[in-house]
Amino acid sequence: MLRFRIADSGIKIAYFKSQISNVKYSVLFLSLCLRGGIHCPAGELTFERIVIDADFPGGYQVEVADVNGDGRPDVVGLGGGTCAWFENPTWKKRVVSTPRETPGIISSATADLDGDGKAEIAIAYEFAADEPTRGELALASQEDGGRWRLTHIAHVGSIHRLRWGDLDGDKARELVVAPLFGRLVKPPTYDQDNAQLVCFHTGANPRPGRWRVESIGERPVVHAIEVRPVGGPVEEILTADNLGVAIYSLAGDGSRRDLIPGAPGTAPRRGSSEVHLGKLKDGRAFLATIDPWHGNQVAVCLGGPPNSSGPRLLGPFGPRSVIDATLADGHALWVADADGDGDDEVFAGHRGADHRVSAYDFNGTTWDGTVIDRDIAAQDLRGGDLDGDGTPDVVAIGGQTHNVVWYRPKTRPKPEGK
Repeated sequence: MLRFRIADSGIKIAYFKSQISNVKYSVLFLSLCLRGGIHCPAGELTFERIVIDADFPGGYQVEVADVNGDGRPDVVGLGGGTCAWFENPTWKKRVVSTPRETPGIISSATADLDGDGKAEIAIAYEFAADEPTRGELALASQEDGGRWRLTHIAHVGSIHRLRWGDLDGDKARELVVAPLFGRLVKPPTYDQDNAQLVCFHTGANPRPGRWRVESIGERPVVHAIEVRPVGGPVEEILTADNLGVAIYSLAGDGSRRDLIPGAPGTAPRRGSSEVHLGKLKDGRAFLATIDPWHGNQVAVCLGGPPNSSGPRLLGPFGPRSVIDATLADGHALWVADADGDGDDEVFAGHRGADHRVSAYDFNGTTWDGTVIDRDIAAQDLRGGDLDGDGTPDVVAIGGQTHNVVWYRPKTRPKPEGK
């Protein structure tokens, strides 16, 4: 059963019973809260909505990272050819690159590469979905006076997603670059060629021009990647693509392992479109996905129980459970324990009709859903502790709605024994 509450409208849908096999929903109860908003019992997900920018045309991707080295996480947003960062806590907007410099901007990855306390930003631009040979990679570095210098790194056809991580344990960051398509694809199936995943090794001297490129593998229609530790000292790469979700490791034997198949279907509307790895308080891991490519479903695959060696972060994962099938052009996903109960919540958003951001809270058996914002055509979701209160916050960026929004958890702790 999937519970849903419309938290932002005064309409409270108390229960939706979901028959996942055929994705039919029957409303069992609907109440209108006419005065004082919705009463939220202790432990239910509620958020303060804080607008960071109400005028960011074409917003596409958002990051949370310390840009200026003051120890506070800032917000980096891009879209419409522009990359900009918003300084915490005033959220003053500072432009990194302009449409003239980075047309067709599609992704960024922010990290302090040289240890000087000032972050560099890798930028993917010149993306064009129907021209898979186009794509450029640059590095933006900070100069005096708030200026940024762009250095061209490489030409990468169909460049689409960027992430930093220490993939080989050398304490230096690698940049993972994931094209969306192979260079020879054609619409409407885009299955004639695979996307070639690569990483750039920055090494001990991370100056552009000295980076070594290494091939990682190939997958069809790679829409999203996540780079993170997975039960070991190095970081690994999760891909969401037309074959589902796979994990790549550069350390050890450099293996690839398929984890889950995603949604069935015909190319390109199959597999997975977004992926994040979450955890439950009992030690189990789960994979949260949006399926299929630009799909309508939020799905969760639970991992096995913990064993003597710790959480089984690499699976095997159980059957795919669709916890929401009402997205239109799903494009945003995140996981974080926003209510402090030890279980990661799933956050998802879409940019199509009836656009919104929703949160899904595991109750021990099923996932309770809450719509937290209808005023954003969500293109991306990220998280971090923006206000330093020890609770993870969530940030979204909207394309058609031109906004960057921070969701600060207001959830009250559940009473002991409840």
